[in-house]
Amino acid sequence: MDNNYEAYQYAGLIVKYLKGEISAREEAKLNAWIEEKPENALLLQKLKDETSIKTDLDFLSSINMQDAWQNVVMQASKTSFTDKVYIFIKKWKYAAIILVSLSVAVFVYTHRQPVLKLQTINIKKNKYKNDVPPGTDKAKLTLADGSVVVMDGHTSGIVKKYNGLNIISEHGIVNYQITARAPDPVNKVYNTITTPIGCKYKLTLPDGSLVWLNSGSSLKFPVAFNSTSRSVYLTGEAYFEVTKNKHKPFSVFANRTEVRVLGTHFNIHAYDDEDAVKTSLLEGSVKILRDGKSKMITPGQQASVNYNSAKIKIDNIDVNGSIDWKNDLFNFESEDIESVMKEVARWYNVEVEYRDVIPQAHFSGIISRNNNISQILNMLELTGGVHFSIDGRKITVTK
Repeated sequence: MDNNYEAYQYAGLIVKYLKGEISAREEAKLNAWIEEKPENALLLQKLKDETSIKTDLDFLSSINMQDAWQNVVMQASKTSFTDKVYIFIKKWKYAAIILVSLSVAVFVYTHRQPVLKLQTINIKKNKYKNDVPPGTDKAKLTLADGSVVVMDGHTSGIVKKYNGLNIISEHGIVNYQITARAPDPVNKVYNTITTPIGCKYKLTLPDGSLVWLNSGSSLKFPVAFNSTSRSVYLTGEAYFEVTKNKHKPFSVFANRTEVRVLGTHFNIHAYDDEDAVKTSLLEGSVKILRDGKSKMITPGQQASVNYNSAKIKIDNIDVNGSIDWKNDLFNFESEDIESVMKEVARWYNVEVEYRDVIPQAHFSGIISRNNNISQILNMLELTGGVHFSIDGRKITVTK
C-alpha cells in the first residue's frame, strides 16, 4: 500500500491474528479493515506467506548495520533539509512479529540536520535489565455521592445503579442509561471520570457525544444536560465527537479556556504540566474563548492558549497527528526529548530523570503505544542522540 499509516493502527490486531490469539470482536474489526481496500488483504496475505517471510529475514540478516549507517551519514551531507527520513519497518512473522507490533514509521531530525531515506533497519534486542508494559483501559468513576466505581477493559454490564441511573461499562466504554424513575434535577448531578497515569477510557455522554480520555485525564460532566446548554470540565487530554444540536451549544472548560461547539470532532490537550491549552479541529467549527477574547478555528487548525495569558494563537497543522494517541500511536513532530519523554511517562507510568546535560536531539515519527517501553526506547536510541537505562519505573536519560 502507498501509505502504511492504516497498517500501523491495525498492527496489534494483525499480530494477534498471526499468533492465533485474536478474539471474535477483534477479528470482526480486522475483517472490516481488510475488506476496505485490496491492499489491506494483500498485506495480510504477505504476512502469512512463509517464503516471503524467510526472504525478508534473510535480507535483514545480511545487512551490515554499521556500514549501512555510515553510508547514510555520508549521503546525508549531500541531502537538502527538506528531504525527510522514513525508517520503514518490514512486517514479518515469528522473530519479526515484534516489528509488526512496533508499528513504526520513524523519521528523525537531530539538531535539524539533513538525513537520508533509510529503507530497512534492524531492532536491537532488549538490553535493559527490566521492562515496563504499555498502558491499558482503566478508569475511576466518582459519583455525586462520593462513591467510586473502578472499571477496566474487561468490565462488562451494569456496574452501578443509583439515583434512577444505570451505569454500564462495555470493554473500555462507559455510558449512562436514565430510567423512568430518574428525578427531575438529574441535570444538576455531576460525575467525574478519571483515567490514572498509564490508562485510557471512552465515555458516552448523556446526549450521545463520545469522549476518548487519554492517560492522566479527568472529565466532570452532568448525568443529564439541561435544556439550554451542555457543559463539561476537562483536565488532561480528550478527543470529542459531539452530537449536533444547534439549540444547545456544547462547551468544554479547561484551564480557564472555553471551547464552544454545536457539533463537531476536536481534540483538547490541557495537562497541568504543559504551558498551553491546545485545541485541534478535525471537522465542523469551534470557538475558543479566554478572558473576554474569542477566535474561531476551522478544520486543519489548532488554537493554543497560553496558561499565563489570554492570547489565542492559531496554526495550521496536521490535525490527524493530534489524535493518534486515540489510535494507540505516539506521533512526534520535531519534538525535543523532554516533550517526547513526557508523553512516554504518562502512558507507561514511569518517572523520568535527566543526568547531566539534557540531550538536544529532536524526534519525529509514529510509534505504536502497544509495545513495552524498551522497544520505544530502543527506537529513540537509534538516533544516536540519547541513551536510556531502566530501574524499576525510573527511566534515566543521558546524552
